Amino acid sequence: MTTADERPRSQLSTGHEVSLPLELSFAMGGATVPARRGRLEAALPDGLSALALAPGVGCVTLVGIQYHRVGDDRDGTGLEPYDEFAVIVPAVRGGRTTRPLAQLAGSDLGGYVHWLPVTTAPSVALGREIWGYPKELAAITVTDGPDGIRTVVDGGRYGDAPIRLEVVRPRLEPRARDWTLTSYTTKDGTLVRTTARIRGDVAIGSGLGTRLSIPSALARELGLWRRPLARLYGSDVRARLFEGERLVE
Repeated sequence: MTTADERPRSQLSTGHEVSLPLELSFAMGGATVPARRGRLEAALPDGLSALALAPGVGCVTLVGIQYHRVGDDRDGTGLEPYDEFAVIVPAVRGGRTTRPLAQLAGSDLGGYVHWLPVTTAPSVALGREIWGYPKELAAITVTDGPDGIRTVVDGGRYGDAPIRLEVVRPRLEPRARDWTLTSYTTKDGTLVRTTARIRGDVAIGSGLGTRLSIPSALARELGLWRRPLARLYGSDVRARLFEGERLVE
């Protein structure tokens, strides 16, 4: 068993050190919206295909994240907490068809990280230098309040108007989850697959009651509808983010 002191460390251009897998704790509120699949295909790198919900229809997940801890207190590595907003395109790798459901047979399902604004320069370096995540600085506020999780993003790549996302606190207690999720990025022109182990009480439900405002530039680029299909809520979630794997076709 590898101890905290034995885990490999990486030094960022900012001078900060992190050890992998990266230990995280956070609150998150997200929504999944339908999108034009043709627009999503144009935004994806070679090797990935947008998940089909219906003929010509895919989806995008938007998530506001308020980090409580980034790194491992046991070995003194990590960063100051920060806020983040993720635009993720559910996608498959190795799919042989575009038909809904049949598309998943024999393929790897994951989420392509299309945009990932954050609030601090060290977190930009962390994401870009280790995994190739498309991070950039933006003014982001993620608030975990009594009524739910509210995210506001102002500036960055889609700065024509603020992004606003309000995910209401569920009436029923969130369910305990233990997930292994996959994300895809590109780094130096190569597709990278990264695994995250996520644990915590997370509620998944319909999009009713979720409020969402999307800038026109983002909506046009990905062909987004503005009515959420589903929502994601968790105020006390933990994760381990592992080193990425470069995929060579």
